[in-house]
Amino acid sequence: MTVREIAKLAGVSAATISLVINNKPGVSDAKRLEIIKILKEINYPINDISASVINKSENKNLLFIKIIKAGFLVEQNAGFIAKIIDSIQKECASNGYNLQMVTFSSNYANNIKNLNLSNIEGAFVIGTELQEVDYKALDSIKIPYLVIDNSMPNYPCNSITMANIEMVDLAIRYLCSTGEKDFGYFRSSFDSQNFLERNIGVLEAVKKYDLLYSKDREFRFEATLKESFQTMLSYLKEGRRIPKAIFADNDIIAIGAIQALTSFGYRIPQDVSIIGFDDIFLAENTLPSLTTVHVQRSMIGQMAAVTLMNEIKSKHPSYYKLIVGGKLVVRNSTK
Repeated sequence: MTVREIAKLAGVSAATISLVINNKPGVSDAKRLEIIKILKEINYPINDISASVINKSENKNLLFIKIIKAGFLVEQNAGFIAKIIDSIQKECASNGYNLQMVTFSSNYANNIKNLNLSNIEGAFVIGTELQEVDYKALDSIKIPYLVIDNSMPNYPCNSITMANIEMVDLAIRYLCSTGEKDFGYFRSSFDSQNFLERNIGVLEAVKKYDLLYSKDREFRFEATLKESFQTMLSYLKEGRRIPKAIFADNDIIAIGAIQALTSFGYRIPQDVSIIGFDDIFLAENTLPSLTTVHVQRSMIGQMAAVTLMNEIKSKHPSYYKLIVGGKLVVRNSTK
């Protein structure tokens, strides 16, 4: 096949084909790859340099770093993080990237520092459980990276998370739409950045909607089903008064608390209305089904992948702080 015939097949000029064959500049990376693949398919002789270009491009690697401190938010939140990872994997694969994964629990700062990143172009970091004291551990990552599920305030890095404060307002606005002012807060005992922002959202909404609220209306929970259930039982046995309208920091806390409340004779939502946050798959399948704020995990994953890949390609790198909105899913745990 002649150069002109190859050019017609590739939809470019014969001069472009010649530039690729001879490893000359003037052709975009994407078009060069496309032409080299055509040349290989028709067994056209190409030199070693061209072959190395395509081999390198076919083996582009990204790294996914899971950092676990408490564990229950990353590993035990009913597939919340897994849905984000699935979306990232899909987007990376469609752009020719391989996605590798490592998990660090103890001594993660040193583990990150000692990572071999020689063949890695960029990294995703699950920052769900990272607190401000942990941020400096990321300084040793010398390739483009993006933190997922943490806004990383006052730390210069790419990050993407949900619009916590805005979405809490959405939930509480609905919760008090019936005129109920007797408000309570089921709050996480672990102060992740997401939970800190949700707490800000709660305090702002309490003032905005003129709700009855004080510290005795705040209940602290560890965000696992077992611990939320047991903690709620303890509160009930102590005789704590339960407000009639409750916002919970996440679905796991809400579901565990509901199980305890119903076992103690409370009717949901007749006696107590409860809204969660996340919309994990358990929310729809628990009894009663849980009204909650839906987090767009697939969108977060897709945007994370696109942002990181753009950062890798950029000749003038900066950093982005991205937030993704959600929507309220009304089910049977509210009036």
